[in-house]
Amino acid sequence: MEVKITELDISHVKQYLRIEHDEDNHLLLTMLSASKNYVQNYIGADFNELQNIPAEFTMAALNLISHWYENRAIHIDKDTKASELAYVFSGLLDMHRANL
Repeated sequence: MEVKITELDISHVKQYLRIEHDEDNHLLLTMLSASKNYVQNYIGADFNELQNIPAEFTMAALNLISHWYENRAIHIDKDTKASELAYVFSGLLDMHRANL
């Protein structure tokens, strides 16, 4: 079942991250809100103005939340591949920037 980014809620985020506890709910809600804003700013459009919302928007938001959740430090370890997130994110959303 496809979940549109506008329907994405904390239960979807917790399922994606495989989190069963409620201890981080406040943090996850903050990340969820920030990721939706990030996607809208990145593509340069408000979700409410779009007729069709691609599944890539949901995947970008979930990947962003996952990255933020797993990498809460300001510094990046030498083993962390920060460029991977940028590549995944731009790969999911860049194709939609020119189409809006």
